[in-house]
Amino acid sequence: MDSSEVTAMLSSPNPYHYPSQLEGLTRIERLFVFRDHPECIEVCCEVQPNRSYSVKDDSGNKVFSVTEADDCCGSQYAERFFVMNVTDNLNREVIRLVHPSVCTRCSSHELEVQSPPGTPIGYVRQNWHILLPKFTVENERGEPEFKIMGPSVFWTCCTDVNFELVPLNAAAVERSFGRIINPSYWAGPNPGANFVLEFPSSLQVKMKATVLGACILIHNMYYENKQ
Repeated sequence: MDSSEVTAMLSSPNPYHYPSQLEGLTRIERLFVFRDHPECIEVCCEVQPNRSYSVKDDSGNKVFSVTEADDCCGSQYAERFFVMNVTDNLNREVIRLVHPSVCTRCSSHELEVQSPPGTPIGYVRQNWHILLPKFTVENERGEPEFKIMGPSVFWTCCTDVNFELVPLNAAAVERSFGRIINPSYWAGPNPGANFVLEFPSSLQVKMKATVLGACILIHNMYYENKQ
């Protein structure tokens, strides 16, 4: 792969290029995302509790907890505004995911990834397509770094669903350098994961955090209401 195709693959020689709170992501090549399912509770507005996720590494150690910051009576529809707080094992908020409300007739989904909270480090923007899930991943300056391309029929039962990470000028998934997997069955570590994120260890830490945000956005857009 030409080095100019994916600038996010170039690791910075400056160890402080990334937020210090994300240092644990520097050597990670795979993350496992579990959707937490709290017991059903009855609330005044008859909606489910806020969404939350657990993120683990290859060894099964929890890396992050992801919790929706909205109140419990918020709408569960994908188009609504929401904020997700990503905390480490010391309960420190290290990443914040901000999703603006969307008018589905005139706008596409987008997600701002912040670390520390309030400081943008990346963006995920939906590229509207009538059939295919497509997204562009951007750096903190809003410059495109790479794309995420999903299959045309991603809800097929009994098969893995892969959202491929591909260079900006790549048209085929064979050029992918990573993926967000919604597995039908996962026989490796951390069985039962809802998503498996794979990327090269050389991917910039900020972009790894942004891919995690993309995973949460994809779940919210395509899977949440089905569950």
